[in-house]
Amino acid sequence: VQIDNKYLTMRCHWINLLAASFATTRCGNQHFLSPLVSGPSISQIREETNDNPLEVKRSRTKASTSTTSSSTQLNLESAARKRWQYTLSKDVDTDLPRRPFGRFITSIFRILLAYYTKFIMNAMNKTYLHDENNNLRYLFDREDDVGVLTISNHQTVADDPGIWVGTIPLKKMNLDTMRTIVMAEEWYYSFGKYSANIFRGLNCLPIKRGDLRGLHSPALKEMHARLNGTVASKGKTEKKKKKEWAHLMIEGRIYQSWRFQKDQPKLGKFRRGAAKLIACSPPKKMIVLPVYHTGMDEIFPEEKPEGWNPEKNSRLAGKTNSYFPKKGKRVDVYVGDPIDFSDLLPENGYDFNEVTDGALLESINGRLFEGMLHLDALARGIY
Repeated sequence: VQIDNKYLTMRCHWINLLAASFATTRCGNQHFLSPLVSGPSISQIREETNDNPLEVKRSRTKASTSTTSSSTQLNLESAARKRWQYTLSKDVDTDLPRRPFGRFITSIFRILLAYYTKFIMNAMNKTYLHDENNNLRYLFDREDDVGVLTISNHQTVADDPGIWVGTIPLKKMNLDTMRTIVMAEEWYYSFGKYSANIFRGLNCLPIKRGDLRGLHSPALKEMHARLNGTVASKGKTEKKKKKEWAHLMIEGRIYQSWRFQKDQPKLGKFRRGAAKLIACSPPKKMIVLPVYHTGMDEIFPEEKPEGWNPEKNSRLAGKTNSYFPKKGKRVDVYVGDPIDFSDLLPENGYDFNEVTDGALLESINGRLFEGMLHLDALARGIY
């Protein structure tokens, strides 16, 4: 059996390519990934992130396996090594201070962004908050040793800060109370270190889609640390007096209304990042709030990609006509009650650096989905 690089087709996660190449090629007695990976093994991370098997097309020749070319093995290993390095997100630079440009300059950027977003959400358009039990109070009014994790659906690149600025008075949101969120590396580093320093000051962490470390990516580790009151800054790990607020778009990608039928819930597949954060935190010291919003996809609408078929190529990205916002639209933000996980988790949660049981993560995701499904039903007028 001879494997040629051009016959490798990636239908899922690049981690599966490495798993396949591991079974095929070795570099002496030590696999070439060993110096790059610490902690859980590749197979454990794959199981934890619930990735599907990679489809590998092999060209079968009449030659026996004993005559497999050593150069082909080296080429395959080299390609896998390069792709591995490419799909690792950059580590969160904890040698930098939390505000690389200082509090004053960062506050200016925050104020400019906040008022620009406020103009879009409350002047050009209208934003309505549906929070009967005033659950958003937990973002700013809670015990110091309690963290808050909010999860939401994901309709546009402007969901955050749009839904927060449109519903929360600006005077309540400062550099110390702002949420921590992960954002795509291509946005985070759009202007190199300058944009990176600005976004870091605004509590954003860079993450790469398809990071082979899965739920052990540096950004998710840093988010977990902030949720639990431990923050790395200037190369030192410090214990903060107050645990922070973190937010995740649990679908992990944009799902606008055109992807769904009219009578079905407008929710995509949930990723396991939020479940990992919940499983590895003390359940009594963590408030988990589901947030569901509608209307953002009308302010920044997408068009169906050419040839889109929900059964064959449902993951094709939509086409954004313009990043200039539409006006005269309505946005509704629904906030659910806190979700309790104390019956599923030990008192102090599980160790983040260890692989968490996949069945447990699915159970947590199922409970999160129920909470979001209830809010989706409210938005569609079923309740």
